[in-house]
Amino acid sequence: MTTITCTARLRKDGALGIPRAVRQELGLRRGDQVEVVVRKPTSRRRRGTDNPLYRLIGIGKGGPKDGAENHDKYLYGKRPA
Repeated sequence: MTTITCTARLRKDGALGIPRAVRQELGLRRGDQVEVVVRKPTSRRRRGTDNPLYRLIGIGKGGPKDGAENHDKYLYGKRPA
């Protein structure tokens, strides 16, 4: 099962809007069933470049080029295949 975490907005009619990027990533179509875990956010996350944490992205030394794909293999000391 693929898991993507996102913030969705509840519409006036009670429908839950799933962001387009998430629908496209998961290949969701009208009528598909999805599993939903509902949590009310405790604080609003700031998005965009005004968030000072975004300035930290990319300033560190780069790791292996396949670090994202083989994250667990590197983390647990197993060599990628």
